[in-house]
Amino acid sequence: MDMKYRSLVRVFHADRSTDSFTNHEKLARQRLEADSTFRTGIVTPLGELFIATPRETSMLTEKILLAERRVSRLWNQIPGVMRWDYIRHAVSEELFATNEMEGVRSTRGEMRNAVEAADKAMKDGDASKARFGEFAKLYLNLTDKETALPSGIADIRGIYDKVVLDEIDDKDRPDGELFRKDDVEIQGPHGLAIHNGVRGEGTIGALLADMIHLATSDEMPRLQAAIMSHFLFEYIHPFYGGNGRTGRYLLALYLNHDLTVPTVLSLSRTIACNKNAYYKAFTEAEDKLNRGELTFFVNAILGFIRKAQDELIDELEVRVDRFDKGGAVCERFEREHDLSAKASSILYGVIQEELFDSSRSMSLEDAASQIGLSKQSARKYVGELLEAGLVTQSGKRPLRIRVSESVRSVLATGTENSVEER
Repeated sequence: MDMKYRSLVRVFHADRSTDSFTNHEKLARQRLEADSTFRTGIVTPLGELFIATPRETSMLTEKILLAERRVSRLWNQIPGVMRWDYIRHAVSEELFATNEMEGVRSTRGEMRNAVEAADKAMKDGDASKARFGEFAKLYLNLTDKETALPSGIADIRGIYDKVVLDEIDDKDRPDGELFRKDDVEIQGPHGLAIHNGVRGEGTIGALLADMIHLATSDEMPRLQAAIMSHFLFEYIHPFYGGNGRTGRYLLALYLNHDLTVPTVLSLSRTIACNKNAYYKAFTEAEDKLNRGELTFFVNAILGFIRKAQDELIDELEVRVDRFDKGGAVCERFEREHDLSAKASSILYGVIQEELFDSSRSMSLEDAASQIGLSKQSARKYVGELLEAGLVTQSGKRPLRIRVSESVRSVLATGTENSVEER
């Protein structure tokens, strides 16, 4: 007997009896009122939004939580300085991916510059003036688990302004008090209308208030609540443009309170690589025969999270292995050249930079931070490494260093024997 949980629309089309409509109404009501159903109380033209808890949902949720343990263990094995470098890199990739999905022209170089500018602005307590700088700051702030969630609909507009307002044509800017006041139609790849946003700014505001409440409800599983809120935001489509980027940031913000930062910062990239399945999940959820059931939409996004985790775990395992080998290389150079402990610590930091991103170098300020001293004091230990030929000067004003060719060749082999042969 086939016990697979199927969508209401699929069950309806598979019913060849003369009572198909009656049967459909009965099943829809049974699902909505089942003890294992989570009802939102949010009524839309699709029906009241709700999710069931079939086996697949339970198994996906468990797999995600177990994978988070692995991600957390690997993440904690990466040195603190490199964790921040990884986050900056992940944010730039996340911004690039979410822009690409919406057809917003940007380059990876622009994204890296935006993240670096945002990082500096955050440290200085200023606003970022770089293109996409404020968008980057939002994602960088996800490293703070206490980042405030939207408490009202004005907060949604504030997030939108930081995410996309500078990139929106004048004709597509919000023309209502906070959101759009006219209708909006979303067209598919062949010019056909695939979705009409909610009509009327009053209704938009009311449903967004419901979304905010849903995302933080204590009566709903948190992962599922965040994902249902994502659906509701995109269904409402409160702006003429920029809804996709704003909605995916809000999803990241809500998921961030329960998932690790690396997982959250890899989700848009995974969605971008599976965007047809992502858009299909919306289309199927909006079929009126599904009567507001979001179970399969939730499962689709849970599946993207699991896929992101698998790719992330593979990536972090490689990085942890490299850091371990880099540490062994650093220890051997410390013995060979009789380095001071401070110089060795700086060398390890420069090696980490090389292993993470071969285009980067370490500033004197970063070196000072690495050993907990002033820049003037750190200069002495940088000089020790320069004299030993372990680093080279890649910039003078400000002073920047990176590993020498001889160290780079040892790191490239990835074996301890190559160090012994020197």
